[in-house]
Formats: sequence, structure tokens, C-alpha cells
Amino acid sequence: MSRLHIADTGLFVAMGQPSNSRYQAVRRFARRNDVTFVLPERVYEELTVDDPDVEEVPIDTVIDEDWATVAASLEFSEPVVSRVMDGIQRYIANADDRPADEVERADTALAALAAQHLSAGTTTDVYIYTTDIAAGEGAETVLASEGYGDSVTFVNGFRFIEDLVAGDS
Repeated sequence: MSRLHIADTGLFVAMGQPSNSRYQAVRRFARRNDVTFVLPERVYEELTVDDPDVEEVPIDTVIDEDWATVAASLEFSEPVVSRVMDGIQRYIANADDRPADEVERADTALAALAAQHLSAGTTTDVYIYTTDIAAGEGAETVLASEGYGDSVTFVNGFRFIEDLVAGDS
């Protein structure tokens, strides 16, 4: 059984710096469970903002420590990828009561990456870690409509980190 762990910007922002107990708890989880978090390119771009006023999230440290990696580009020519991105965009727009063109592309890329791997048969189970409830619930809903309902799990990033830190206490 092949598992894919897809992570959103919010998970890494919530973890904080390497000296933070939240960061250390997630790192221990990844190492103990042989988990490598996969980031869509758009998520990586969000985490590497080139702005001197923004504190950098240490994503490159996480990648250097081998418990996260950046995914290859999404295959937009694959119909399921485009359908899922459009579906997530509509779902989030409806859930947040905002125009669809204001939905962040990184949020839609989470489910699109899952769809790409599930449809190609390179994975059988996907865990999507995000702090954005609408993005997580939308991913489960839209991917279920594509026939992958039993293969996708939304993991609330805040709760995930809280549970790990509480377990270490």
C-alpha cells in the first residue's frame, strides 16, 4: 500500500522554527513513521517568500532533513487534475462566500496533486494536511466525486500538531 502525505503552507507555518516544540514533534512523527511530506510547487512558493519583512518558514531545512519534498509540476493536461482544481476552487469559494478567482491556487493544488497520483496509480492512500478547513473538506468532497472517497483523508493541521505535542508531554 502506497501512502502520500501532502502538506499545505499552514502546517509549516504552525510548526514554526526548528527550535519550536511543534516543529520538533512533527519532525519526530515524520521520522518515526517514515513519512515524507510532499508539497505542491505552489505551496513551496508560498513558503519561500522573497520579502525582508516576512519571517522565513524553514522549509528548506525540512527538505534538507529529508522529511519533506517538493512535488513535480502538476499535469494540467490530465482531465482529472483540471476538474479537481476547478471543483476545489468552487467549493472553497462557496464555503468562504468569496469569488472563485480569489481562492489561492496553492489550496487547489493539494487535491490536484492527490488526484494526479491516485489516477496514475502511484499511490493508494492520500493524507492532506492543511490548516484550511474549507480546503481539506473540499478535497475530500471533490475527490470523492471522482471516485477516490475511500482513499483520501483530510488531516486538520492544527489538531495534528496539538495532538503530537500533547503526546510528547
